[in-house]
Amino acid sequence: MTVLSDLLVVQTTDIAISQAKHRLSHLQESIDRDAAKNALAEIDAQIAGFDAEILAANEEISKIDRLSHEHDDKLIKLNKQLKTVIAPREAEALQREIAMVTTERSALDDRELELMAVVEDAERKRSALVPVQASAKSVLASAIMALSSAKQRIDAEIALLVEQRSAQALVVSQAVLATYEAKRKHRPDGAVCRLTGPTCGSCHLDISQGEINSMRAMPIDEFPECPHCGSFIVF
Repeated sequence: MTVLSDLLVVQTTDIAISQAKHRLSHLQESIDRDAAKNALAEIDAQIAGFDAEILAANEEISKIDRLSHEHDDKLIKLNKQLKTVIAPREAEALQREIAMVTTERSALDDRELELMAVVEDAERKRSALVPVQASAKSVLASAIMALSSAKQRIDAEIALLVEQRSAQALVVSQAVLATYEAKRKHRPDGAVCRLTGPTCGSCHLDISQGEINSMRAMPIDEFPECPHCGSFIVF
């Protein structure tokens, strides 16, 4: 086997490594994991929203309870005062104040009922999401396991290819490998190629028969290159 044929074998393995790395970075399992993660995050956000709504309503209910007790105490005090007054004007003033406090007390009761309905509705919706959340967590866990398994398979494949490439490169000089690596920066899959008839397998342009004959006549220590793209030509 010629040096360029050996180099072509190295390139074949390099291409396989690049393809495996590309698959590793574009795994369907990764897309599935991200979708499962986003789905769970959306459910978690909804539950957190209901939790916040319940907390805010309960805090307001607690505040209303305190105000209601204050109003009750105030009504007791005003009614006691009303029993002791004699002057009509003073009695009328107390009655107006009692009526105002009673209205406020009634409004507090109405608001508390509204808030209790809010809590009940939010708790009902939250409860409905709990099994959905559990299912989403299970889907995410399965997606993570599938992704890990897929990565392990491709990592093992890449490790074998890298080991194979190291063995293949042993028969190629460092100088030739360095030139090959420089060419691969511009043509990752075509630093070395074969001719298909007169056509370069890298740039797919035709090479004249005279140039082909000149390349075939080169000394064994010189390497023919495509006049169009500079790729090594293997005959």
